[in-house]
Amino acid sequence: MPKSNMSGVSQLPDASIPIKKLIKALLAISFGTVIEWVGNNSTPNTEALAPTRKILQHFGTIAYDFTIYTQLSKTLGKVFFPSNDPALQALSFWGVFFIGYISRPAGAVLFGHLGDTRGRGTCLLISVLVMGIPTVLIGCLPSYHHIGMAAPILLAILRLIQGLAMGGEFGAAMVYLHEIADARYKAVTGSLGYVSLGVGVVIGILVVVMVISLIPGEALLVWGWRVPFLMAIATLIAAVVLRYNMPESVEFATSREEIEEEYKQRVREFKRSRSQNASGVKRSMSRSRAPDDVATVDAAKSEAGTSDMESQAGEGLEKHYVPIMELFRGYWSGLILQCGYEAWIGGSFYLGYSWLPSFFVAHAGISTMTSLWMVLTSMVLFTFVVPVAGYLSDKGQPRVTATIAICAIAAVMTVPMFLAFQTRNLAACWLLQAFSLAMTAYTMGILPQICSLIYPAGVRISGFNLGYNLGMTIFGGLTPLAMTAIQTGTKSIFIGPGLWMVGMALISIVSSLLLIKCYPLTNQRGSI
Repeated sequence: MPKSNMSGVSQLPDASIPIKKLIKALLAISFGTVIEWVGNNSTPNTEALAPTRKILQHFGTIAYDFTIYTQLSKTLGKVFFPSNDPALQALSFWGVFFIGYISRPAGAVLFGHLGDTRGRGTCLLISVLVMGIPTVLIGCLPSYHHIGMAAPILLAILRLIQGLAMGGEFGAAMVYLHEIADARYKAVTGSLGYVSLGVGVVIGILVVVMVISLIPGEALLVWGWRVPFLMAIATLIAAVVLRYNMPESVEFATSREEIEEEYKQRVREFKRSRSQNASGVKRSMSRSRAPDDVATVDAAKSEAGTSDMESQAGEGLEKHYVPIMELFRGYWSGLILQCGYEAWIGGSFYLGYSWLPSFFVAHAGISTMTSLWMVLTSMVLFTFVVPVAGYLSDKGQPRVTATIAICAIAAVMTVPMFLAFQTRNLAACWLLQAFSLAMTAYTMGILPQICSLIYPAGVRISGFNLGYNLGMTIFGGLTPLAMTAIQTGTKSIFIGPGLWMVGMALISIVSSLLLIKCYPLTNQRGSI
């Protein structure tokens, strides 16, 4: 029987798969990540998976759609939100961008339940379909000039559906990588989810650069913007083929059995208690013979009936294990701390990758094409830093402590960074954006390992997904909209957004300190 550690995570025998098959699993997952960010015994036998199929399964999580949407912000703003006021147009665009995050917590619960009851493979297959189909449909939407307000409304609806998929896809993929990895390399293997995110972003930016370079301005507004969305058809088909019949991890199957058995044991104890109470009531009824005891008998019958109903409810519960209920029963504090831990991580990622390019064009005198090359090179650096962080974590660097140090540096440098942007110096803007995304990459490289260790495998997708998406919605997806609103409302173009990011860093520092105290395994040195 596996033993539990201080954080409630079971210590299981090594259930990793051979390196060739790990590479296949990673490829398979990766195709789904590209769609999202270039566009978001009782244990099955893992030996049955052919080698190339498994890494292809990880390019399937989050990159393509969200990249082309943000990097085409100026064009899409004119297509769906025509306005003479650039500030209002920007607010409308980032408002619909944020709508894609509103449904993410609901998607986390839905796909978390699927992943923790039906299996990781089922969850990942359905989520990539729900992400990919709306991406293609966005490319088919009529513009505001053709159908008026219906155009942005339809765009918002498709973004909501994508948000559901995004709520389950990326977190489930990172958990899956963590569970199938060799015990010595869990951090670096889990970090490959963010590597595929970086690759997806780079591919998305290259597609946007190609479209802007080859298609004239008027044609870009009429049909050119549709091309990157329609190109998602190819990666969607590849992801579905590669994700079909994915194997489950030994760690998940073992932990789920333990949690289900514990759950059934609680139900049996509940039923025994009810049965004993009912027997006591019947004995009381048999002794109640005098006319004056009629009220007592009626009360006893009522209590017996209630006991029978509760017992039947217990029998029903035994058949329906609900991971989200188990999560809130035992790990609600971890959920809250994970959400706060991600505050600066999510905010800084969407600052550097999605908000700064349009900010540089509007306030630093940098051309659209140059801003695209800036974020492209920064994301290439991001992609290289992520696995380095995972590798160092596996070699003994305390994970949460490293996050605290990076957030402290960010809190000190953010306002000076925005003041440097005010100089409109291209080299300063480029280097600071790259450095900011490199710090973010380091924290993201260790995030999958940290957050996976908060929960046991039987509720891990539900917990990881919900905590991850609450944090990324409240602090990450909201950041571009909040900073645009701060600029519009206060006229503080540089200081206001900087102070917002300082606040995000402080929230992450406090949450990280509490995470170390409540879940010490998350900061343990080396492999777990």
